[in-house]
Parts: sequence; structure tokens; C-alpha cells
Amino acid sequence: IDSDAIKIAEEQAHVDFYESKNIGYKILSIVDEEYPKILKQTSDKPFFLHIRGQMPKLPSVAIIGTREPTQHGIIIAERISNYFCENGWSVVSGLALGCDTIAHKTAVKNKTHTTAVLAHGLGTISPKPNEKLSEEILSTGGTLLTEYDFNTKPLPHQFAARDRIQAGLSQGVIMIQSGIKGGSLIASSAALKYGRILAVPNSTDLDKKNKEHKIEANLVLAGSDNDAKADLLKSGPLECQNIFVINSKDDYELLKNKLMEQYE
Repeated sequence: IDSDAIKIAEEQAHVDFYESKNIGYKILSIVDEEYPKILKQTSDKPFFLHIRGQMPKLPSVAIIGTREPTQHGIIIAERISNYFCENGWSVVSGLALGCDTIAHKTAVKNKTHTTAVLAHGLGTISPKPNEKLSEEILSTGGTLLTEYDFNTKPLPHQFAARDRIQAGLSQGVIMIQSGIKGGSLIASSAALKYGRILAVPNSTDLDKKNKEHKIEANLVLAGSDNDAKADLLKSGPLECQNIFVINSKDDYELLKNKLMEQYE
């Protein structure tokens, strides 16, 4: 084993230990009792979690989507987040701009629990415009959670990696809107991989007429071509049976009941 690598690892461990005491956050390993059981069930769970604030809570649903939702996407993100908050669910998201921000802000407004899964260490917040929101999450009893060491800076591949944790902490994922190559598809695919529900709102005629790029994934996932769904999410046909299409707010309760079935 490289002695320099060991030295660097030891130094980082000392930094993490000091910072965890200094600002009051937990470092959990997969062998700890407090490690979230719902995440422990997944095949690619992180070995370590760094948690600031409260522990993640159940029941929980991940509400995610594009950073640039259409007007309908904004309305749906607020409406769905409100519904689950009012029914006592924790909202999991990634603190990104757009749909993630709407989900977290709705939980903060309702004073219900929300978990922000970060793609970097707890020593920074990305994106910068959401620094205030991260503090509001903590002040209302929420959670900031990451698999990365305290001083880890945000890097592109880490945003993709953290998406699986959003799905892993949740009984299902609601993907509000996404383009064909949107990052939200990573968490969406992970939800199906873990045998959980992926819910996708159908798109409005107006968004279809305007040929909005941010609904292209919705059109595929709400459609009838199962091969196209499997190809988009890199999933199998059987996994795609767990896709739930939301056609109206009347479907919210049915979705909630399907999510609860897995953990009753």
C-alpha cells in the first residue's frame, strides 16, 4: 500500500473528525445502527455518510427534475410537494436550482422534513444561490447529507453519483420534468433498479405544442413504448412496470398508497 496515500487518508480523517466536532455533524459508516435502513438495502450504497442536522426520515419521497422547468412544471412541482408535505412525508432532493429548489422550499414553508443530498462536502454549498435555503432546511429540522469528505469541492461526476442516494433514501422518485439527457434520469433509473416506484407527470398540450425540450423524457416515460422507456433509463422491461404516470392531482393519493405498500 502506498505510504503517501495512507498519510493523506489519515490527514483527511483528522480534518473530518475535527470539523464534525466543530460544526456538529455526524459521520456514519454502513456498520452503524443509525445508518438509514432504506439506503442500506441498495446495492451501491455509500460506505460513509456525513450528516448535518436531523437524521433522514420515513416515509420519504424524492422530488426531482430539470433546473429549468416549464410553467406547468413549476406548478406541478409545488402541487406535488405540497401534497406529500401535508400528508407528513419527508421530501428528498438535491438542492439544485429548478425543481429541487421548489421541492425543498415547499417543505421549509410547510415546516416538514426535507433532506438535501449534496454532491460535495459539507464545507461548501453548491449552487451558491441556495446557501440560504440550506440554512433554512437545517433551521426547520431538515437534513444535509453527503457521501463526500468535508472539504470535497463539487465536481461534475459527483452530481451524477449523488443522484443514486436520492433514490436510495426514498420509497419512490417523482421526476417532474426532464430532457432526454437530463441528470434526473440517473435517480429515476436508480429507483427502478432498487425495485421502487418512479412517478412521472404527463405533459400538457401546451408544452407539447411548444415542443419544450424539458418534457422529452416525460413523453417517453408516459408513453406506451416499453422498449423506449427501458432504453432511456437503461432498465429492463420488468423494472419499467414500476413507472407510474400522473395524469392529474386525482392520482396523488393512489401514488401515495403505492409508495406505502413497499414498507408496510
